Amino acid sequence: MTHSCSICSSQKLRYLFSKPSKDNTNYDIFQCKNCKIVQVVPLPSQEILDRYYSNEYFTSRTDRGYENYYSQDTRNEIFRVWNLNLNDLGVDFIDLNKLNPRSLDVGCAAGYFVDYMKSMGWRSMGIEIAPDPIKFAREKLHLDIVEGNFLEWDKSAEEKFNLITLWASIEHMREPIPVLKKMHSHLTDDGMLILSTCRWGLLSKFLKQKWRFLNVPEHLFYFGLKELIQIMEGLGYIYQSSITYGSGMTMKKNPSWGFLLFKKIFDWSVKLTNQGDMMAIRFKKGSFNH
Repeated sequence: MTHSCSICSSQKLRYLFSKPSKDNTNYDIFQCKNCKIVQVVPLPSQEILDRYYSNEYFTSRTDRGYENYYSQDTRNEIFRVWNLNLNDLGVDFIDLNKLNPRSLDVGCAAGYFVDYMKSMGWRSMGIEIAPDPIKFAREKLHLDIVEGNFLEWDKSAEEKFNLITLWASIEHMREPIPVLKKMHSHLTDDGMLILSTCRWGLLSKFLKQKWRFLNVPEHLFYFGLKELIQIMEGLGYIYQSSITYGSGMTMKKNPSWGFLLFKKIFDWSVKLTNQGDMMAIRFKKGSFNH
């Protein structure tokens, strides 16, 4: 059976390797020869994917999930990374404040960034498909969270936002291009989009199946920085700034001083050389040529 790239529809795919999921189902990883995007081929059904996002994904530490996503420690670490990303991208929400500014976080999980923007004085909302983090966001943080598929929500794009964010979510989505197109339609004319995702680059190519973000089938797409910017520009976004970070050394419990020293050195090195295995990119809305 001939498969097509889920990004550009090319049938010129190059097999890279396979990797088993936590239930020992093997998934094949290909790279499109045309757009260069690395992806799971064929894509698993949404029904299969939904099984991986039970509450266990957010509460039991694995290479694919979180130790406890709802803990204050996890929340503090996420906020720390966001603050670093936003500073590196040159974003200042105080300067951006307008009359009743609105923000939308797509794939918002427990709504931490929705809460972050709410604390900045924005009218913030999020959208998420996983029921357990939605319940936490609504009941514990009292946030405005929509439960459902972003592509099915507000199809006429009547809701407009000054800022839309996609933090470490695009790699999970079966239809990233339609998602990015729909986001464009929900932005105000001077709106901004910020996204982060794991980055296909030097570290991932070297580590292959052992790369920390090669989690199948939760992660379906692996973008390079240049390639993702090209895709976004083709969808009507105007590139503004970007940052890569992360050396692949995942923080451990009770780390030794030696581990912390090496992690600090490696994290600094990949950020300096723009070879991190995570990336964050800022765009503003431009014209979309259909």
